[in-house]
Amino acid sequence: MHRIAPLLFVCILLSAGCLAADEPPAEAGVSLIAPVDPVPIFDGRATYFGIIGEETPQIRTNYSMGCVVIAPGNATPPHRLIGTTELVYVLDGAAEIRCGNETVTAREGETVLLPEGVLQSIASAGDTELRYLTAVQPPFTPAIEIPGGGPDAIGAKTDSAPLVVADPREGIEWSLESGVAVYTLLNPVLMNETVIPVGYSLAYGELLPGGYLGYDGINGSSDLLYVIEGEIEVSTPDGETIRVPAGSAAYVLPDRVKETRNAADSTTRLLSFIDPAWTPEKTVLFE
Repeated sequence: MHRIAPLLFVCILLSAGCLAADEPPAEAGVSLIAPVDPVPIFDGRATYFGIIGEETPQIRTNYSMGCVVIAPGNATPPHRLIGTTELVYVLDGAAEIRCGNETVTAREGETVLLPEGVLQSIASAGDTELRYLTAVQPPFTPAIEIPGGGPDAIGAKTDSAPLVVADPREGIEWSLESGVAVYTLLNPVLMNETVIPVGYSLAYGELLPGGYLGYDGINGSSDLLYVIEGEIEVSTPDGETIRVPAGSAAYVLPDRVKETRNAADSTTRLLSFIDPAWTPEKTVLFE
């Protein structure tokens, strides 16, 4: 198992998303995404709230995303995702994650990246329900999910270790005068000392009351801002504004300029998925 100390994310949370020129655009430069109605999965052992995927046909991304809830004592059955990597970010509770020959326990704020094709199972390890965000790249389809089998199963992997990212608040912090702290969790470009088999980057941010990220844009990448706790307001220079409560997300098209403000009376915590991954030369700041 690899454990990575979060690196300094040398940029404020960016705008991102990846739509090709011949793909239908989203209805707005900034879109509010609320989880859809829950559906049972794995014969009722877990519940899934879709965020990005078939639920959002107007948004074309290189990953799918949802929130999974598992009651205490329950677990997903052993299965494999062929040709696809799954990211797990624990929102509440504790996850006991079986990944090939290893088992890791992840708690609130920890991230685990599961290699493609590995036999995996996720259990709620505590006395309270487990709630985690899952991102799958390439996007999930039923065809890639294979029930668990022996080591001779097609696509089987037993020697691939999970990649575990420690709580970002234990790592390097970048504080801005605007009341914001940002941390890198995953970036396949900046964190090139370790193989990270995804194309997006992931950052964690905390906005104090009154905190904000000034107008910025990012060339060629989209930004999905998922609010863990609190509420944000995302605005564009042309007057487009949305409020995003906890459990929902803002999706910002590539090349679009936005400002993000804490709209709550307490600290707001959020995740930023930049796709394709952020690099310094992509960022454009605006006064």
